[in-house]
Amino acid sequence: MGTNATINPILLTTGLCILASILLAIIGFVLRSRGKLRAQGPALAWAILTILPLFGAGAAMFTKHEVEHAVGVTNSGDNAENVKSAP
Repeated sequence: MGTNATINPILLTTGLCILASILLAIIGFVLRSRGKLRAQGPALAWAILTILPLFGAGAAMFTKHEVEHAVGVTNSGDNAENVKSAP
């Protein structure tokens, strides 16, 4: 990547989802210290909420890859040099 390179939108989405998950974990620690997540049910619900953005990032990457494969931007068995640019 040179100085004029653009930001890859899928990496930006993935980074934002990871950042959201970290932020939710920090909020969970604060809530736990204040006594809001002492019970098992709310703590489990918050833990599941915390990892949901990570699954969203994986789903976004998978969906983008499958769409590119379906429209012919990428093909199975091709090296990176042979990949066509997106329309």
